[in-house]
Amino acid sequence: MKKGTHPVRLLAYVAAGCLLYTTSMTQVRADAQAPTLKMNGYTIVNAASAKQQRSDNGKGGSEPYIGIGASDLYFTVTGKAANGMEYKYRINFETIPGSSAYVNKNYVEVNGNFGTLQAGAVTGPDDTMPESGANLIGGANGIDGTMNCMYNYSAGAIKGVNFVGETKKATKAVFYSPEVMGFQLGFAFTPNTSHMGDANRNNAMIGDAPTVGNSSGIYPAYKTLAPYGTRNMTLGLTYKGSVDKWSYAFAVVGVTEKSHYVDPAQFGQRQITLKNARSYQLSGSIGYDKWKVAAGWIDNGKSRLPKDNTLARYTSGSNAGKLLLGDAHLGNAGKAWNVGTSYTVGAYQFATAYHRTDRRTDATGNASSDIIATSVDLSALQGLKVFGEVDFIRTKTNANAVAVQQQFMAIDGKGNQAISNNSGAVFVVGTKVSF
Repeated sequence: MKKGTHPVRLLAYVAAGCLLYTTSMTQVRADAQAPTLKMNGYTIVNAASAKQQRSDNGKGGSEPYIGIGASDLYFTVTGKAANGMEYKYRINFETIPGSSAYVNKNYVEVNGNFGTLQAGAVTGPDDTMPESGANLIGGANGIDGTMNCMYNYSAGAIKGVNFVGETKKATKAVFYSPEVMGFQLGFAFTPNTSHMGDANRNNAMIGDAPTVGNSSGIYPAYKTLAPYGTRNMTLGLTYKGSVDKWSYAFAVVGVTEKSHYVDPAQFGQRQITLKNARSYQLSGSIGYDKWKVAAGWIDNGKSRLPKDNTLARYTSGSNAGKLLLGDAHLGNAGKAWNVGTSYTVGAYQFATAYHRTDRRTDATGNASSDIIATSVDLSALQGLKVFGEVDFIRTKTNANAVAVQQQFMAIDGKGNQAISNNSGAVFVVGTKVSF
């Protein structure tokens, strides 16, 4: 103790120091937030009917279709550290009766000045970053919704809403950078596009999520033995901004992977060598007040096509010697583009989009689609929306593509028929309840 310092004065100094320390610690604790649980979700119930030239595969007659277009229940645990870093744990239950994947998202997330990190079963930049015309359609999601349950696509025609090599909700690690001057970078690494849960590591065959690894249109059936990718890497870059009533957003997303395919004729005993997936998507949107216009372009190149046809043959049975994939190696994996617009006035949103896809199924054959999707959404009450949708569709193909798809359907054993040229319209009405 310094000479001349009174014990009472020293005690006051100590008390003041303790008070200052206690106040600072109280502030630190105030900045931190204990984990809290929140629950939200939505469900869409719709009724649909279709009129089309080809009514095969149980899609004929005038009887309406009633189904649950999408239905999800989210449980989210969020917390905050004293230094401002936020963390999250989210589970997404797909609550559609009869669904094969009841838990289709399960991931952890950390947010800070460094950006956002995610790990688990979650979508990546290939799903979150595009800004195409397909994003503007309301109703039952147009080309990516109920229409696919109603319409018979021609053999070999791609649907064109996602590129080949997409990872959907396969188990992955994702990083999004902070937004700097309107720019944001996204990156995802997916070890195996057909893995979602806790299945063992097995890159010799498709994993526990075959619908994730499948490339629709190129390999048209038998999803449990579908193409899949390993060491899948997705990179995306977006640029967004707004000035007065104007808003704009642009995105480029690309994917690369090592692609695999197991020959269904051998039931897992032989792999056909594929060309690795190399696909990209360009998209953008511009908005003014209540109007918004968006467009997108997808180029799949030769992603996941066989390198040749030497191995792609049946080796036994009545089909021995026949080409399983035809001359698909001489074709491509398809291109697609779309343009759409939406207008919001009061509680109403009107939207329409045009989609075009083209694919060369072999050296000379082509398969294509033209789709016009229109929708009207009414936000009747908070959390309650009713909608109507009309889709006009025309798809074309060739005889070789039909023969290849029919061989796959024969393996599938469900008695379905491969579809040649087709056209028609799909009508949908429904309601969405969210909270």
